[in-house]
Amino acid sequence: MKWIKYQIHTTTKYANIIGDILCSMDINGYEITDHVPLTEKEEKQMYTDIPADMGFDDGTSILTFYTEAPGNSDTAFFSTGSSLRDGRMGDSVIPVPGEIIGKIQSRIIEMQEFIPVPVPEINYSIEDDSEWKDKWKENFKPFRIADNIIIKPTWEEIPAGAGENDIILEIDPGSAFGTGTHETTKLCLLSLKDYITPGTEILDAGCGSGILAISALLCGAKSAFCLDIDPAAVCAAIENARINNISEDRIKVFKANILEDGDIITQNHNGLFDIAVANILADVIVLLASHIGRYIKDNGLFISSGILAEKAGEVEEALLNNNFKVISKNTLGEWVSFIALKPGK
Repeated sequence: MKWIKYQIHTTTKYANIIGDILCSMDINGYEITDHVPLTEKEEKQMYTDIPADMGFDDGTSILTFYTEAPGNSDTAFFSTGSSLRDGRMGDSVIPVPGEIIGKIQSRIIEMQEFIPVPVPEINYSIEDDSEWKDKWKENFKPFRIADNIIIKPTWEEIPAGAGENDIILEIDPGSAFGTGTHETTKLCLLSLKDYITPGTEILDAGCGSGILAISALLCGAKSAFCLDIDPAAVCAAIENARINNISEDRIKVFKANILEDGDIITQNHNGLFDIAVANILADVIVLLASHIGRYIKDNGLFISSGILAEKAGEVEEALLNNNFKVISKNTLGEWVSFIALKPGK
């Protein structure tokens, strides 16, 4: 599919003001690129294992947004790197690039009556996503996430070092979050696999592409019940279960927020779960600690990950305040996971 990429060249001082102007025109899906360095705290809070390379702050900013190119169906504005529609420019058909640029510059000139915003240079180019949308796949290779579990992208061959007793998990994350390469996933999986039995029923709150749930099923768990707020994750988890020959009666996947849509669990699953897992973020796990226990059996486990070391104390306190007993705390790099027991009555 072809897109029109627009770039507005301005300064860091006026970038947010121009962003507000774009929003007033229903151009909500834009990205601001600059060289303002992150603080050490901000960089640690980034949920990525790729270090930020901010360079030298030269005071410049670029705002980027996209529209579909003529000939594509249902023209609309899109966020950089996203397949989610962000909004329309009113209710009419999107105008040609020259008209869009003219309207943006006219709004900025109108704003100059109140704020001295310089009229920026705006350029555009035609982009073909077939040239870059799958580029990331070149760096996603098979890897061993545990002593006997190998994660293999669907487009790669089984690695030569795989043994006959290895479990091969094939994964295609699509546009969903989760390739298994992040430390938090490894922490969660290593904790999870030690407690799996043939009768284990698992609740995965925030399943992403389904790596944890599918790994558990391949390791012999009885069933997995998965939730995610991202519809792309739901589709990816279902497809990845199919790729790994997981029968439909062993896995269920729903688009839902467990903090708000708990009824989906009680309406679609009989009884409670042996293990609940959540590889999300510390702030969400703090909130989840007061909800998750109602879905776990007495003497069942809550395994949580996605927790920066500096946030571990908050998570542990939330677990203890909600009657969990922390039986294990594990660390990998800057990340922490907890295994917490729900005591029997």
